[in-house]
Amino acid sequence: MALGRLLDVGDRVKGLFRLAVEACPSGIVVVDETGMIVLANVEIERLFGYRREELIGQPVDVLVPERLRARHSRYRENFNVRPRTRHPAGRDLIARRRDGTEFPVEVGLNPIHAEGSLLVLSVITDISERKRLERLKDEFVATVSHELRTPMTSIAGSLGLLMGTATGQLPDSAARLLAIAHTNCQRLVRLVNDILDIEKLESGQAIFNFQAVEILSSVKQAIEEARGFAEACGVPVQLAASSAAGEVYADPDRLAEVITNLLSNAIKFSPPGEGVAVGIERLDENFRISVRDHGRGIPEDFRHRIFEKFAQADATDERLKGGTGLGLSIVKQIVIRLGGRVGFNDAPGGGTIFYFELPCGNTPAKHDNESTFESMR
Repeated sequence: MALGRLLDVGDRVKGLFRLAVEACPSGIVVVDETGMIVLANVEIERLFGYRREELIGQPVDVLVPERLRARHSRYRENFNVRPRTRHPAGRDLIARRRDGTEFPVEVGLNPIHAEGSLLVLSVITDISERKRLERLKDEFVATVSHELRTPMTSIAGSLGLLMGTATGQLPDSAARLLAIAHTNCQRLVRLVNDILDIEKLESGQAIFNFQAVEILSSVKQAIEEARGFAEACGVPVQLAASSAAGEVYADPDRLAEVITNLLSNAIKFSPPGEGVAVGIERLDENFRISVRDHGRGIPEDFRHRIFEKFAQADATDERLKGGTGLGLSIVKQIVIRLGGRVGFNDAPGGGTIFYFELPCGNTPAKHDNESTFESMR
């Protein structure tokens, strides 16, 4: 009786496994160590146009374009030598349907050791739609770059010249309209530049020229360059007298962009008369550069999104302040490329302290970029 119950349980488990495989939204193929298909789910039938009876017992290479089969065979042999779970991890591959058409896929591999033999469970995902959206994004970025940035920059420059030479000769109403047009044009130029910057950073196309950089001098220079904006907003910026000095290995222009973005963000969201405090600390093997504002703080339900693109805790307030919603996302991307980490804390008495850390020293260091983005607290 006990044996019968065990057999019944085993049958039920097998049945549930088969149901789970069939219900999986991704294609599943199980291949033996010789490369022959021993199992395929209904999604594989849909993706490749084969009936599963046609696939069972066939080499898995039938799902690969002919020109890639030799390479695939070598990869499969290497996997059999060192079988381990391998996630897609952004590796785009090409698959072949029964009718000969090809499409992009991601494939995850999972070894299964059963009764002394090796089986490989492959999870296949069609990424055609994602590729189409990526092409659309690339086309949009190219359009923004070629069709918008150049004319907008020219218009902004022309309006600036008009304001500098003709303001005294224009009626107050015309001068006011000219100033509004110039401000809005500059805002559009910033938005276009930010979109292009974040795209280059995320795609790895941004060029970084690393060298030894004196961190205290860089922060002082960024503060001076932001002083005009700070004075216009009525927000004083103060560098802590105890700020540490030393060198980091970074791209000086990108480092200045990080500091400038954090300063601009703090100035915009601090009430007039309330200061922005900047400090540099030496923490073991890192320098921490912090920028403290006196704004309203970060809402609890928005903290996990603060460094995302176009993220705005209060979109109306952000528009009034002139932000694009990309500044902090650009900060995150640059700091990671510099081998550092970024984060924020609530400031005592109100406001927020944004900070980033970079390794000390004037030579390249090994960085684990997967762990550089610090969790928000």
